Amino acid sequence: MTKPVAIISLCLTLGGVTAWPASGSTNCEGIPGPAHFSLYKNRQATFNSVADADYKQKYEIEWFVGSKSLGSVTKNGNESFVLKGSNFSSLAFSVTGFHQNDNQWSVSHHKIFPDPDGGIQIRFEDAACDNSFDTSPDLKVIIDIK
Repeated sequence: MTKPVAIISLCLTLGGVTAWPASGSTNCEGIPGPAHFSLYKNRQATFNSVADADYKQKYEIEWFVGSKSLGSVTKNGNESFVLKGSNFSSLAFSVTGFHQNDNQWSVSHHKIFPDPDGGIQIRFEDAACDNSFDTSPDLKVIIDIK
């Protein structure tokens, strides 16, 4: 007699969870992980960053030919970097943002926006899921390609 009661109780519980999700859940916009781009032959990319958060921010740039990594560099928020052009016909690079929380570094969510001066902006957010990409991103990396 207890087995049918347990099964009915389980079904009601599972049905209730899907019908009334927890109010504490949040909707995180953006994509976790790196943003990927390509540079054509002999083009140079300049990376400028602006950090606007109460905790440390950093970003990593890694460049590739095909799937072979040719190098990487990590910069703190508010630091710049120049990726020189190469003789390869195409050079791919990725930009990953990180935020520090309780001495742990975590990958940030990102969205890509056009820059008013003609470049590209990658805006990074922490895991708070406040979705402030438009109003006040935690870290913004501006890429200028020459």
